[in-house]
Amino acid sequence: MIPASAVLLSDRAAESLAVLAADSAHGSGATARRARALKPVLLVDCLHGEVVRKSSIPRSLREHYGLENLYVEDLPAFWRLLYTAVKQDGRRIVVVIEIVDHKEYSRWFPGRRR
Repeated sequence: MIPASAVLLSDRAAESLAVLAADSAHGSGATARRARALKPVLLVDCLHGEVVRKSSIPRSLREHYGLENLYVEDLPAFWRLLYTAVKQDGRRIVVVIEIVDHKEYSRWFPGRRR
């Protein structure tokens, strides 16, 4: 296990989390709670999720966020949490870059079975 010193949310991830928390649709609240519950898990082990091969990282995400690595965590209701682990000032930090539904995830990773 490799610990992290912080878990940060990108603006897009924070927006998605706020929308999920406010949505009264079945499963939205559970998805938001699970996403929040991952913070202590990622602090203990920043490499907890499924690794996305570097060659499989979508170019749009790689260019927008400058990704060197990408991990995926499954959430309830077929949502996914995408994050990266970076080093900053000698500290390891987890940055949650996106929290997306199945449709968006499938657009970025066509044919990827999960």
